[in-house]
Amino acid sequence: MEPDPRGVVTQRIAAQFKRFPSIDPTPLLVDGLSSRDAGLARAIDHAIHRRWYSLSTVIAHASSRNLHKLDAPVGAVLLVATAQLLLLDRIPDHAVIHDAVEWIKSSGQRPRASGFVNAVLRKITRFRGEQISNGSAGNPNHFLRGDGNSWQFTEPVFDNDIATQLGFSTKSWSRLVEEFGNEYALYIALNSLVEPPIIVTCPNEQSLPETILPHSIDGFGVVPHELSLNELFDTNKHLRVQDPTSAKSLSLASSLKPQRILDLCAGRGTKTKQLRSMFPDAMIGATEPNEVRRASLLEIAEDFSIEVFTPETSGPTEPFDLILVDVPCSNSGVFARRPEAKYRYNKKHIDSVVALQQSILSEAIEVLQSRGHLLYATCSIDDAENEEQANWLSTKRNLYGCDQIRTLPSGEPGSEPTSWHDGGYATLLQAT
Repeated sequence: MEPDPRGVVTQRIAAQFKRFPSIDPTPLLVDGLSSRDAGLARAIDHAIHRRWYSLSTVIAHASSRNLHKLDAPVGAVLLVATAQLLLLDRIPDHAVIHDAVEWIKSSGQRPRASGFVNAVLRKITRFRGEQISNGSAGNPNHFLRGDGNSWQFTEPVFDNDIATQLGFSTKSWSRLVEEFGNEYALYIALNSLVEPPIIVTCPNEQSLPETILPHSIDGFGVVPHELSLNELFDTNKHLRVQDPTSAKSLSLASSLKPQRILDLCAGRGTKTKQLRSMFPDAMIGATEPNEVRRASLLEIAEDFSIEVFTPETSGPTEPFDLILVDVPCSNSGVFARRPEAKYRYNKKHIDSVVALQQSILSEAIEVLQSRGHLLYATCSIDDAENEEQANWLSTKRNLYGCDQIRTLPSGEPGSEPTSWHDGGYATLLQAT
């Protein structure tokens, strides 16, 4: 029997259910599914991971039971079905409910729960009301969507619960308000609901393909949904997927003339490739602790003349006159791209990230040459990871601050994708 797309997602969510809010952000395995079914499975999985708290609140209201006290298969099948009812269009209600009930009877191994699942989902369809062209955060009857539309519930599902309405836990929402104030916390939360566009750029001011929508920031463009990404990149080898905020961080080093560059925590090499286009004659080395991302980095190493340092090689040991340190962070500037980051955004996590960042920075300073420059970057907008780290480098590590950029995210539900950009921070410092 061919695998069922909803069943594939339900099995994955059931495995993660009791570990929430620690969820697995890796791509869903869709082996054996047709292209169409794989697309549906990915869409459901993505919707749940983006709006787990919002969906949980709706289910709890309909069932009068805390979702996470249910058995994992029951909770998972309700999440999968509710995500389709509220976040995916053009799927008939009866098909969603029928598949959920049948799965819980057979694959879910909870046949007695089928009546409960059926009753909960039918109640959701009764109070779901109609879809309206806009919604209001704080209105307990509105289920907000990333496309700018909203479901007008006939019951106050989110009564005194703006946090879960926006997809956050109470603790994470409190941290956001404490850090940014109510007004801007609301803007960041709304930004996190949007499906962010794929933004591309070209090195050395080359022209973007005509099929790409021009971004409001020169040199960047948005890939339309209908374009095939594989075909686009096969025919345009020079294209680089990169948000303007990420690219702008390296502009702080544009006036420098480094001979030896180290990209520490290089990831898959997006900024490494940008460094090569900026400094074509420099020696560029790169490190990446994650094996999967390091494998991607190694794939581009020869084409871009990059020396990748691995656990099997010595170094880096010789000094560098420019070191890029794009550190792991809370991802608070890119909640829309990293929805799982919303669930761990709290003081305890920030404190652990800050300690990790300082450890990485200390390693970088050990191979920074006298009078060399260190470019520190994050995709966070949290002061503790940004300005406070720059102050730590100045006061504790004797680096002199040269310049900095702090960019807040842009884009709300319903806004044009060509005006979108991520949030982030970068600062350039020089060794004494």
